[in-house]
Amino acid sequence: MTRQRGLGFPVVVALLSGSLACGGGQPVLPSSASKLDPAPAAAAAAPATRPNIVLIVTDDLDMPTMGQLLERRSQATQPLLDMLANKGLSFTHAYVTQALCAPSRASILTGLYSHNHGVYDNSGPHGGYQTFLRDEPRSLAPWLKAAGYRTALVGKYINSEPDDGHIPPGWDEFHVQLTAIEDGRYFNYSMSHNGVTRRYGSAQEDYSVDVEKKLAVDFINSSAGRPEPLFLYVAPEAPHVPALYPDRFGSDFARTGLPDAPSINQGDQNERSCWVQPSAPLTSDDISYAENLQRFRLRSMRAVEEELASLLAALDQTGRLASTYVFFTSDNGLLMGQHRLIAKKNNAYEESINVPLIVRGPGVPVGRASSIVANIDIAPTVLDLAGVPVPPSIDGRSLVSLLRGQAPASWRRDLLIFNYDGSWPNGDPLGISLADRDADWMFQHRATEQFDLYDMRTDPYQLSNLYCKADPALIARFEARIRTLYACSGSSCQN
Repeated sequence: MTRQRGLGFPVVVALLSGSLACGGGQPVLPSSASKLDPAPAAAAAAPATRPNIVLIVTDDLDMPTMGQLLERRSQATQPLLDMLANKGLSFTHAYVTQALCAPSRASILTGLYSHNHGVYDNSGPHGGYQTFLRDEPRSLAPWLKAAGYRTALVGKYINSEPDDGHIPPGWDEFHVQLTAIEDGRYFNYSMSHNGVTRRYGSAQEDYSVDVEKKLAVDFINSSAGRPEPLFLYVAPEAPHVPALYPDRFGSDFARTGLPDAPSINQGDQNERSCWVQPSAPLTSDDISYAENLQRFRLRSMRAVEEELASLLAALDQTGRLASTYVFFTSDNGLLMGQHRLIAKKNNAYEESINVPLIVRGPGVPVGRASSIVANIDIAPTVLDLAGVPVPPSIDGRSLVSLLRGQAPASWRRDLLIFNYDGSWPNGDPLGISLADRDADWMFQHRATEQFDLYDMRTDPYQLSNLYCKADPALIARFEARIRTLYACSGSSCQN
């Protein structure tokens, strides 16, 4: 496995407790490294035949926004996400190992950390589609196709996708949006349908999530009567900026503002100036802009809820739902006013790295799991469920024991979380984020030699930077652990 060395990333070590919480009404859970909360019902036996697998990856959906979507259960319209959340296992401490689209999606598809797949940015020499090319043969679609699965991708693949007709290995159906930065994403965009490009316009029927919904449903319906199990990867653009929505949702969330959290328009003014310059407070115009954008984001997610409902209905009508595992997650979160930042990611704040992860399927208990899991765990979990041997090079761990309602004898205590800032100096690899579940802290060492240290047990919103008061031995332990994990590969990344 080729590995980049001497990278200058901002570094975060996060020691995350079970009391960790974000805004938007998320529950505060007791500390437990490998525990289901509450205790789930006994898991059923594993299915005798290979299951179907549907993986839904939204774009920039954070936990506080997910909380706002689920809060609609008290209104007249029942949130369609409840169909998933109320019938599956929700992982409250699911993290991405880099809060940026292309690196996170590369980790989802390969089960590798950024330092092992080499995708650190959305484009350029160290990012996007061109960098991911080398790992395409060692990713979910080729592995599952070789095992007899019928495969399809609908939506976003990897950033900077070229319009060259390329179809990656392993995909029977490949309907990918060509996601250049200037692309319309929701209207006035292009898609490659199995290598043939089609341009979509501004009509309501061209709305990208609706187009992708139809393609995904057609793929499921075309499987009726076929013996192969399905792997369907659906990646809608919502709720990514500009978060355009179809007209039918224009009146939704009319009175909704930003997620409720003490970190909205707040910095840790007492401590942060010791090492990190506090950002300026948001103005009233900034807040108005953020509130309007958040309403757009929530409305765009209504289309994703409809897409989810259509997928579940198609699976049911084709007799596949009972033998299908459905994963719902996001490539990263997004700061929406927290820490005085709007529409920002690629950092180690909780709102950026903590993402929704819900799984339903045969034998999966209904409830919540508080174990620390990550996007690098999705690939080995999918392979494990499909009965495909997990390659030893994979950095993540299978979640199947948790999906069976069983607490593993041991589980990881920390995670690396990268934060690429565009610089590539030689030398010490302190520029990585690390989550260490044992001591309940978040430590960040940035490439600019700025530092953050948060006690996540008492400060889950990351308001008080304790670095200047910290025991130097504690900081040294964090930095040593960063160096160890940065050198990890395969099984050495899993503990």
